[in-house]
Amino acid sequence: MEWLNEGAGLIALISLIVTVVLSVITICILVGLRNRIAVQKLNFLGFFSTDVETRSNYAELTVGNKSLNEVAIVELGIRNGRVNFDLTSLYRKKCGLSSEVRIVVEQRSSIRFTLTEEELWGVLVDGKKGKTLKKLRLYAVDLTGNLYKGKIPAVHKLLQQSMLRVKAGAAAAPAVAAFPVAAQTPAPEPQEQAEERTEEQEQA
Repeated sequence: MEWLNEGAGLIALISLIVTVVLSVITICILVGLRNRIAVQKLNFLGFFSTDVETRSNYAELTVGNKSLNEVAIVELGIRNGRVNFDLTSLYRKKCGLSSEVRIVVEQRSSIRFTLTEEELWGVLVDGKKGKTLKKLRLYAVDLTGNLYKGKIPAVHKLLQQSMLRVKAGAAAAPAVAAFPVAAQTPAPEPQEQAEERTEEQEQA
C-alpha cells in the first residue's frame, strides 16, 4: 500500500486529465450534433441535367433542410456575382402556388424545381461587352431575415456552355450571308418550241 500512498498525487493527476479529455470530446460531439440537426441551416444543390426524350438541357435546383425545424422562405433566387435575381415568383408559378401561400422547407425535407436554359439566361448581368456570367450561388432568405447561400458550379457550367453555343451561332451567321447568291439564268428554250413560236408570229 506504500506505493499507492506515494503515487496518489500522480493517480489523481492522470484521472483529472482523462476526465477533462472525455469532457472535451463529449462537448464536441454534442455541439456537432446540434449544428447538424438542431440549428436551422439550408443546403443547396444544383445539377446540370438532360431530358432523356427531348435531349434538352436544364438546371435542377434543390434546397434541403437537415434541421428539426421547418424553415419558411420569403425569397429564393440565384446570385450572379454580387447581383441577386429573385426567382420566388417563377418558383410559385412552376409549383402552382399563389402569392399568399408561404414557401416552407419542412424538417428533414427539401424542395426542388427546374430551370430551362432560356430561363437561366435571365440571371445574366448586362455588362459593357454584353451578357456577363460570374460565380453563381443559389440563395434563400427566411422570415427572420437570415440569408443562406450555396455554390452551384454545375449550373454555372450549363449556362456557360449555352452562352458559347449562342456566340458560336452568332459568329457563323455573317459568314453564311457573306456569299452572294448567283442570279438564276433562264434555261435556253428548245429549238422546236422556238421554231413553232416563230411560225405563229409570222402567221399573225
